[in-house]
Amino acid sequence: MITGKNLIAGSWEQTVQSSIFHTVNPKTNQALPTAFQEATSDQIDTAVAAAEVSFETYASTSFEERATFLQTIQEELQSHQQFILETYQEESALPEGRAQGEFQRTLAQIQRFIELLQKGSLAEIKIHTQGPDFRKMNYPIGPIAVFGASNFPLAFSTAGGDTISALAAGCPVVVKAHPFHAGTSELVADCIAKALVKCNLPQGIFSHLGGQSHKIGSLLVSHPKIKGVGFTGSFSGGKALYDLAQKRKEPIPVFAEMGSINPIFIFENKLKTDFSLAETLAQSVTMGTGQFCTNPGLIVVCDPSGTHDLAAEISQHTSELSLPPMAHDSIQKKFDLQIDELKSEGKLKSVYSSGNCSAVVGSIDAKEFIKNKKLSEEVFGPFTLVVNCLSVSQMLEVAMALEGQLTATLLGEKEDNRDLKMLLSKLQSKVGRILFEGVPTGVAVTEAMQHGGPFPASTDSRFTSVGTDAIYRWLRPVAFQDCPNELLPDALKNENPLGILRNVDGNLTTAAL
Repeated sequence: MITGKNLIAGSWEQTVQSSIFHTVNPKTNQALPTAFQEATSDQIDTAVAAAEVSFETYASTSFEERATFLQTIQEELQSHQQFILETYQEESALPEGRAQGEFQRTLAQIQRFIELLQKGSLAEIKIHTQGPDFRKMNYPIGPIAVFGASNFPLAFSTAGGDTISALAAGCPVVVKAHPFHAGTSELVADCIAKALVKCNLPQGIFSHLGGQSHKIGSLLVSHPKIKGVGFTGSFSGGKALYDLAQKRKEPIPVFAEMGSINPIFIFENKLKTDFSLAETLAQSVTMGTGQFCTNPGLIVVCDPSGTHDLAAEISQHTSELSLPPMAHDSIQKKFDLQIDELKSEGKLKSVYSSGNCSAVVGSIDAKEFIKNKKLSEEVFGPFTLVVNCLSVSQMLEVAMALEGQLTATLLGEKEDNRDLKMLLSKLQSKVGRILFEGVPTGVAVTEAMQHGGPFPASTDSRFTSVGTDAIYRWLRPVAFQDCPNELLPDALKNENPLGILRNVDGNLTTAAL
C-alpha cells in the first residue's frame, strides 16, 4: 500500500500541516488518487541528523555486512516486484517491457556492487613498508543527498546507481524522490527500510523525502551534515545545486549528470554503404520518447555532393512509429516550446515533424550551425538536428564548436581511419564516452563504463555515475603512518584477514606481511 508519507529514519511520518501533491498518469493526464506529503524542514533536519548519527557505525561495517545489506535490498525488491512495476507503468506510461527491463537493470546494478564489496577492491589498499610505514585505504565521506531522476523511475532513482553506490561505500543516504513517480519511489524506499531491519542496521542509514518544491533540495544541499550530492537531470537543476553547495561554509562535491546532445559523426563512406542507417538513427532518437540523457540530439554528416537528405530519411522512419507520451505534461510543454523557438529562429534549413508521433528532425548547414550557439543546446525529447558538412574539415570545425558531452559516436569505414583519428583527437577533450559502432542510447553497467563528461555534461568529468566506479565519488583516501597493527582497519592489517588484493611496495598481492 502506498501511503504518501515520508520515511524518516525508519518511520513513515504523517504531517498534517504539510502541503500535498499527486502523481499523474501521462496517458490520461489525470491525477492518481494517493496524496503525497511535501517533506517539511523539520523532517529534512531529522533525516539528515539521523544519517550523521548512523554514519560512524555504518562506515565501520565490513564489506561482507554491506554486501549482505545490498543483497537483502535485492530480495525485497524482487518480493514486491509486481506492485512496483504496476505503479511504475501507471505513473510513467512506459510499456511493460521497458518497466521489466529497468527493474532487471536495477537488480543487476545492485549485484555489481555486491560483487565489488566481496572483492574488496574499492578500498584500493596501498602499503609502503620501506622507511616509515604508510598504509592507505579509501574511507566513506559521510551522509549523501540523492535526487531521483524524472526519466528513470528505478535505475536512476530511489535504489538507483547513486543510492546503491553510496550505500556500498558506507555512506548513509537521504533520497529526494522525483515527484513524477512518487509512488514507485515510496515502494522502493520501503524495500530498503525493510532490508535495514532484517540486517539489524541503524535506521538512520536511509531516509526518503517527497515533494515538488525546490526548497527541499536547497535545504538538503545546504545542510551542514550532508557531505556529497548525487543528481541526474537538467542543466539548470544540476548547476543550481552545484552553486548552492559551493556557497556553503564547507563546500561539498555535487556529482551532477546534466545531459548532452551526444553528437554522431557520419563519414561519407558510411553514408553511402549503410542502407539501414536512417532507420537505426530514427529508433535511437525516439527510444523512450527521446527521454534519455544519451539521446543523439545532433547528427553531423559529411556529404560533399550534397545529395543525401538524411534528415528527411530519418523523419520518414519516425513517422512510422507510435511513441508513448512523455513522462509528464510539463516535459512535453517544454519540448514543444523549445521546438517552436528553434523554428522561429529561421536558421534551420528544414524541420520535419512526424505525423504519427511527436518526433522532430531538423536540418542545417555546418556554417550556420557553428554561428548559432543556441542550436547546440539540449532539447530533451525526441528531437535531433542533422548538420550537413561539405568536407571532413567542416566536421572538425563542428566538433570544436561543441561543449562537453557525455558521448560522441564516430561512424566510418576502414578507409576513413586517418580522418577518424583526427576527429578522435579533437573529441577526447570534450567527451566522456566515444563509440565507433551503433548508437549512444543507453548505458552498460560495467567496470569500464564512463557516464559523465566535461562541463556542462557533468560537474566533474573525472567520475562516472554508471558502473562500479561510481562508488569512488563517495570515498576519500585516509593514510595511517606507523600505526600499531592491532589498531589498523582489517583491510590494512599485516595478516590481511579479508584476503583482498593489496599493493604492497609496488606489488599486487593477497599475501600476509
